[in-house]
Amino acid sequence: MLVSIERWVQRVRTNMEELMPENVSAGVDTFGIDTDAYIRAKLSDAIARVFIMAPAYLLKGVDCRELLFPENRQDGSGSVVFPGNVLRVLLFKMKGWKRPVTRFIDSRHAKSELQYNRYVRGGINKPVAVLSADADGNTVLDYYSLPPYVRKHEVERAVYVPVPEVINEGYDVPVRLIDAVGYVCAAMVYEILGQPDMAAQMSGRIVLPEL
Repeated sequence: MLVSIERWVQRVRTNMEELMPENVSAGVDTFGIDTDAYIRAKLSDAIARVFIMAPAYLLKGVDCRELLFPENRQDGSGSVVFPGNVLRVLLFKMKGWKRPVTRFIDSRHAKSELQYNRYVRGGINKPVAVLSADADGNTVLDYYSLPPYVRKHEVERAVYVPVPEVINEGYDVPVRLIDAVGYVCAAMVYEILGQPDMAAQMSGRIVLPEL
């Protein structure tokens, strides 16, 4: 659902006003003239934070398989570099795999070390994908693996969530995540205003749909 930035600002301010003392009139600006600017500055970060935490089925993914060029290794593993605007990878599948990867690990995960052992690493039945970042900050995915005799590696599907961007002076957010974004943004603004207790109360109101 596309929501204009102005409506986002109103929603976040309404969330913040929920914590106002009862003896303060709702028409009084208790936050100061910079609050709207803080909301606008933090809105993209708030959306990104919710998108990272949200169940994958609620998110709109972009298939970028045509933009990925696998660099395969002799042992059947390989890597691809995703576009620069990746926020979260949702699904990845190489041609020849029996199933896609939808749960990713990073290079610090204990399971990552196992991928160096050809006897226990992921394969076509239970593939494994490890995410990391290169020197330029791009998302790199190492995949494990295809049989060593497969010479041409091809990506069948690669779906990711891009970093939130302004569209027609607004942000497109799934309806079921709008409330969460409003509370996350309010919590971030309270942090800027030096009110961590208020920020904690806002964070406590965040409810995400279950997996």
